[in-house]
Amino acid sequence: MNIPDLFRHWEHTEEYPAGTTLFSKGDPADALYVVLSGEVRLTLNGSVLSVENGGAVIGETAMLESAIRNCTATTVSQVRLARLNRTELRELSVSNSEFSLHVMSVLADRLRIVDNYIGEKIDPD
Repeated sequence: MNIPDLFRHWEHTEEYPAGTTLFSKGDPADALYVVLSGEVRLTLNGSVLSVENGGAVIGETAMLESAIRNCTATTVSQVRLARLNRTELRELSVSNSEFSLHVMSVLADRLRIVDNYIGEKIDPD
């Protein structure tokens, strides 16, 4: 599935220059973002977790009610993002099973990244 194509005509898109903090750890999670172009760096306590680009889903904790951001997202370059609030995310997940599977895959990848981060902090060797 080509995620950026799915959002080509999405009503809620936003553009940001390099160096913009999209959200910080501890912020309320009110939306999920799909990176349509550019790069976004995800960090936790100053450590880089990943750098995401076209097609990546970020802020997926927005799927959870009353969730807070568990990392900080900063643009590395000029970015264009599709923004989905909880209602839009639920509607799209119901109507597009490929997108739902993509988000589940992202969640699994994020879990692996955080597991690795924790493992490095506990046992740096």
